[in-house]
Amino acid sequence: MTNVTHIGTAPGRRARAAGAEPLPRPLEQVRECTRERALALLAGMLDGADDMLFNMAETETDRERDRYFDAMRELRLQRRALETGFHDGIVALFNEIGRERKPSPEASSAGIESLTLVQNDELEISVALDNLARRARNGCEEALALLCHRLEYLFEGKVAISEKNNPLEPRQLAACFADCVLRLSLDIRARLIVLKLFERVVMDEAPALVEQANRTLAQAGVLSELASAPVARRPARRSGGTESRQAGDSQTSGADLGQLGELLALLRGPAKAVPEATPEPFDLSGLATLLDGVAHRDGAPITLDQPVQAVSRDDLMQVLSRLQRDGQGQPGREERQGLRESLARELDQQRDQQQGAPVVHALEQADDDLINLVAMLFDFILDDESLPADVKALIGRLQIPLLKVAINDNGFFGDDGHPARALLNTLARAGAQWDPQQGTGDELYQRIRRAVYTVIDHYDEDDGLFAQLQTEFDEYFSEQDTRARRLAQRLRESEEGRARAEQAMTRARAHLDQRLAGRALPEALIRLLRQGWQQVLYLTLLREGEDSEAWRRQSKIADALIWCLLPHATEADQHKARQMAPKLRVAVAQGLAAIQHDEVESQALVRGLALAQEAMLRGQEPRRVKVKTAPEDVTASPLPEDDALLARARALRPGQWVEIGMGDEARRARLAANIREGAKLVFINRRGIKVEEFDATALAVAMREGTVKLIDEGALFDRALEAVIGDLRRRQGH
Repeated sequence: MTNVTHIGTAPGRRARAAGAEPLPRPLEQVRECTRERALALLAGMLDGADDMLFNMAETETDRERDRYFDAMRELRLQRRALETGFHDGIVALFNEIGRERKPSPEASSAGIESLTLVQNDELEISVALDNLARRARNGCEEALALLCHRLEYLFEGKVAISEKNNPLEPRQLAACFADCVLRLSLDIRARLIVLKLFERVVMDEAPALVEQANRTLAQAGVLSELASAPVARRPARRSGGTESRQAGDSQTSGADLGQLGELLALLRGPAKAVPEATPEPFDLSGLATLLDGVAHRDGAPITLDQPVQAVSRDDLMQVLSRLQRDGQGQPGREERQGLRESLARELDQQRDQQQGAPVVHALEQADDDLINLVAMLFDFILDDESLPADVKALIGRLQIPLLKVAINDNGFFGDDGHPARALLNTLARAGAQWDPQQGTGDELYQRIRRAVYTVIDHYDEDDGLFAQLQTEFDEYFSEQDTRARRLAQRLRESEEGRARAEQAMTRARAHLDQRLAGRALPEALIRLLRQGWQQVLYLTLLREGEDSEAWRRQSKIADALIWCLLPHATEADQHKARQMAPKLRVAVAQGLAAIQHDEVESQALVRGLALAQEAMLRGQEPRRVKVKTAPEDVTASPLPEDDALLARARALRPGQWVEIGMGDEARRARLAANIREGAKLVFINRRGIKVEEFDATALAVAMREGTVKLIDEGALFDRALEAVIGDLRRRQGH
């Protein structure tokens, strides 16, 4: 277990400075509502932490399970500090709106030479927070944009609100908790476990917090009529060279790559001594790496007669450009593993053309790290189950262009807004929505293909190409999303109406079952209640609801009909039944007429009721039928109520993409409606056509069996980077 990480107060997390202007009153209301609800969610998480962490640990190895138990103990011991820190962080997020957040002294003074394991921990926490925030943002981007616009209006345009200073951005809320987690006496894996628990319990409610904030501001008169935020165009980004070099000079940008470099050093392995005896002829294929000025291969220094020639950045970029244009670096794993060999062959050919003597080409350590890192990222892409194979084959062809971007811009891995990263994430989002059943002639697939080959054919060092393609996809997705939302809304309204109707019919039937069960009643009465009055109860529930006076009145009529036609032993009861009989016939006739029941059938039902009543009043016993008790639904659920997949299925939000089926028959669909927390989950394809529906239990079972898979449709680059860091961490642990 590592020591406690001591970090400075995060920028913007201090109390509002003395003399600062107070917050506008509506924003104070939002702050208080957010604080109360977020703290209640955190308290609920901590109350159930032991049970949830124990369940999460069941499938882990003994070593990993110990980390879950460490997290349990630490959460119990540090509960008060966590709640206090989270409270102060949320309050500070609101109080610091509009203030410039400067890097902390610790961060600004940290060069590559002073990087520590603690900083690597913070890098991994940061990547985890980015991905956590991305998942929490799904389904509430529009609400967040609307909130940003309301906040800017509230500050009269003097403060620009963005993802970096919106207090209800999931990334900001999660960072408040992460600041507290970094102070726990836990190793990095246990801290990530605590963050995962926080995501499941607290961050799942982030969209509700945003909706609550918008509602509070609207009720306070802040743009109360605004239904959607104006669309702001993405600011243009200057092209490659100058900006990239400036970013490269930044210690903050360089630190990100430096931290990754420390982990990537594991790939080179320990330096190995070379025996003094004459070695076997050394294989000159591939490239060496310069470590402290000495050429190494596979972690061992090379001792050969041939001179070593360092590959300059310019030469490396020229060779990569030739490989890019010639279609090298294909997406297959074997081809990508041969990229270094392809580079070596190109460099040798270049040397031969210049009639140079044989040399050992060696990459600078930083370039070698970049090649390894980009290769690992694309390994993740090829293994990503959220993308169809045809789309992975296309995106995999961007390895060399992305490598060139990383070489050209030292801040690439630390810049989550870089246009190349944004385009890769957008292509992944598009690919996750493409259904292979539509074929490669489908419009969406062709758009992905055109974008990929535009980059391959035209990218040199100008990032403007990525921004241009991103803009085109933004416009396309905007049109598609508008159409999809309209279709989904119509389907959702239809399904919700059908669900309400089914629920009302079930309730009306159960209401009569409860009153008829086990009683011997005249056939005419049973027919009236089942064929006529059940419809009256059903439509009353549907129109007025169970709390309405109309429902209570119609229920009393059903009870009175049954009571009047039961055998009565006393004269008083018989007299009461005789007085009620004509009034009940009138009430039944009026009730059936009110729902426009078939007139002929209504008359027959009322006539049958009258004959049964008259027979009873004359002392004659009408033909009776004993109503059987309705069998209880004893079907056992295949999953316990606290099953994690069942809870996840019930909580799915509209817009979630899934893959239904396996192999060549698999289809892709998005959730259009989640009715009554998983009672019915309706999925449609990209064209808005309903393809499948489940209840939460059936969906959870299908997810467990692998016949339905949830698709993570965005931020492919971020997920890949998180996976690579995690993999390097595991190697470091071993």
